[in-house]
Amino acid sequence: MKEYSVLIMYSKELDRDVKVYVSLPKSYFETDKYYPVLYMHDGQILFNDFEDHNGKSWGIMESYKNNPNLPELILVGIASGDTRNDELLPVSIDNNNGKFIGGKANDYMDFIVNKLKPVINKKYRTLKSSENTGILGVSLGGVCSTYAATNYSEHFTIFGCVSNAYIPIRKDMIEIIKKSDLSRVKKMYLDVGTKESENEKGRIAYLESNKEVFDVLKEKLGSERIKFEVIKDAQHIVADWEKRFPNIISYLFKG
Repeated sequence: MKEYSVLIMYSKELDRDVKVYVSLPKSYFETDKYYPVLYMHDGQILFNDFEDHNGKSWGIMESYKNNPNLPELILVGIASGDTRNDELLPVSIDNNNGKFIGGKANDYMDFIVNKLKPVINKKYRTLKSSENTGILGVSLGGVCSTYAATNYSEHFTIFGCVSNAYIPIRKDMIEIIKKSDLSRVKKMYLDVGTKESENEKGRIAYLESNKEVFDVLKEKLGSERIKFEVIKDAQHIVADWEKRFPNIISYLFKG
């Protein structure tokens, strides 16, 4: 894929400047074709190692270089800020020190749908239909992508939910799913590693919460529209998400 470009957009909903990374398919400037779009949370960890404070990105460009048959997509990475937890959690929770976090996922998703998507669709040759538009995230980003399936499926029908941090809102998420209409969902991918946490209790909680959410989703979607994987020895780290990226987008955007 060619080098990414960067847009800076002010979001009134989020009260912050949002940095947006856009990566175009290798063939974009060689043809006049239109492409599916994948929106990804935590855009600062997707393309450039130096953009992430931990010094490691998903290495998406390298993934395309090493896997030339991957689906050609326009990738849009939305950088998170200091209010990441607030923006990605659909419900407000007590973080155990008397302060509440979360509850602004609707504001965040409304920014993507009402402000960002129109800009991307105008600026680039996108396949604008919801059937060709996906959203993907890891950890709380996976939680937000799951929530998007329940409330924003008129805008997205393809959902990637990776190493999902459902634990603090597992009951709320299950109730949200049970009450939602998932008839528009085209494809959904969930996964969890067996070593998401540093301690055994946390690992079990990750596994159990992801399995519980998957079971409720599968009741509505059936096995044809959803895939769930438990990744042996996978940790809650960028290096492990990078390894899974090719398989994830191949499932979501092929066939």
